Amino acid sequence: MFKVLLITLSLATINFTSEAKNPEQSVYSNAGEVIKMRVQGHRVACQPNGAQLCFSVQKGATIGMDSWEVLQQPVEGFTYEEGYTYDLIVKIEFQQGKTGSERFKYTLVEIISKVKEA
Repeated sequence: MFKVLLITLSLATINFTSEAKNPEQSVYSNAGEVIKMRVQGHRVACQPNGAQLCFSVQKGATIGMDSWEVLQQPVEGFTYEEGYTYDLIVKIEFQQGKTGSERFKYTLVEIISKVKEA
């Protein structure tokens, strides 16, 4: 058992060392993250004057809870139809050199469900 633990620690050290050599590049920015996302059937104002409408979403473990967050950027490849709640698989990628909400790019991987709101 001691030998297995030692090998595991050695591998962790190797991975940490290789990431430390290039601090500007993160694992997240290279691979992205794939998550499940629920999109509410009506959009919400995302600017104080209501000039722009944004998606109201739940991500991952928050799906099915009472709280929703505003997603200010589009989901590339996703065609939204008002009045339907969607469950999606979405890839999130970090974009170097961008700030604010534009730091992340959302891309549709799959539509799991589309349900008409009552």
